[in-house]
Amino acid sequence: MTQTQRSPGLPGSAVWMLKSLESEVRPIALQITRHLRESLPAETEGFDELIFTAVHGAMSHFIDLGLGRAAPYTAINDHFRKVGFRVAALGEARAIVDGGIDMATTELWDELRRRAVENELSAAALNALNEMMTTYVDHLTAQVTAGFEAGTEARDQDNDVARARLIDRMLSGASAAEMEVQAALGEWDLPEKVTVMAVELRDGGRIAADALSATALTRRREPTQVVICPPHDAAIITKQVRAAAGPKSRVSVCWPVPPEDVPAAWRWANRALALVNARVIPAKPVIDCLAYRTEIWLHAEPVMRRQLAQELLEPLLAESENSREILTETLLVWLETRESAPAIAAVLGVHPQTIRYRWKRINELFGESLRDPEFVTQLLLLLKASVPLWVAGDQSDFDRYQQQTG
Repeated sequence: MTQTQRSPGLPGSAVWMLKSLESEVRPIALQITRHLRESLPAETEGFDELIFTAVHGAMSHFIDLGLGRAAPYTAINDHFRKVGFRVAALGEARAIVDGGIDMATTELWDELRRRAVENELSAAALNALNEMMTTYVDHLTAQVTAGFEAGTEARDQDNDVARARLIDRMLSGASAAEMEVQAALGEWDLPEKVTVMAVELRDGGRIAADALSATALTRRREPTQVVICPPHDAAIITKQVRAAAGPKSRVSVCWPVPPEDVPAAWRWANRALALVNARVIPAKPVIDCLAYRTEIWLHAEPVMRRQLAQELLEPLLAESENSREILTETLLVWLETRESAPAIAAVLGVHPQTIRYRWKRINELFGESLRDPEFVTQLLLLLKASVPLWVAGDQSDFDRYQQQTG
């Protein structure tokens, strides 16, 4: 349809009837607006003025076209694009706009047919009006479509921004109120608990948000990418992450936590990856943090572990490498089990007398400290945290001791 149309070629009786309708455009538009308002969802409250402007404008414009007047489409196009845009921006379905157009068209056509009967309008004149209205409504529907598509794109962009902000708020320990606001803007249901994942990607990769279910939030946070989702979706989203990230990637999945504990869960998930790289935790494509909660806890403060190692384990650090190894394994089994020499020997696969020789040396190194409950507790936790590092080849504790002792 051209932007300006003159004389659509309506029969004279149809032109006369449209002329008689000019003075009643406003009350008819108000009535249609009221009926439309009653049929629309509560979320569209505040649309009344826009609906009235669009309906009133369309009726006036349609009459102008029918009467052969110069009638640019610019304003009417804008009204109906705005309707489509605002409905999409609210996240409502396109069907409510199409339903509204159908309802308005039906009401207006019923009014025209009533007048046609009252004024004995010919069938040819009524058919001409019907063809003109059908063409006109098709044009308005096209404007709604353009507006709806633009609104959908804008909403998606706004959702992405809001979801990115929500991730940032979660990771920074924002209040529940702040998280709820961003969740609402991003159209994301904030659950009572969430699952936090840290994804270790290769070659600077990145997982696109559209590669995951809509219930997943994700954003690149160097050196890993964060994924947050409801716990009931964690299994399927983990599979999606693996598929999107590639075979060389690794996913660390933390146990479910309340949203306010996301910063801690993010640290734990990343710490698990670091412990995999340190060979403390077995290397697997998916790391279940719950299965390694003790290791994650024991390595929560690496600087403190190192300082305690220098203080509490000094007697062991001074031993030769072979002596240190056999004494450490014997001491750790005793701390964990408090069993007799024969029982410890069975665990380690050596003779009980060998354990007695080792235990004598351990007592020489640590003496009365082994009777101090607090010292023994610290020693147990320290060895559980340190021995896996030593076994994996991390010699930093011994190197530091040698540097300090000259």
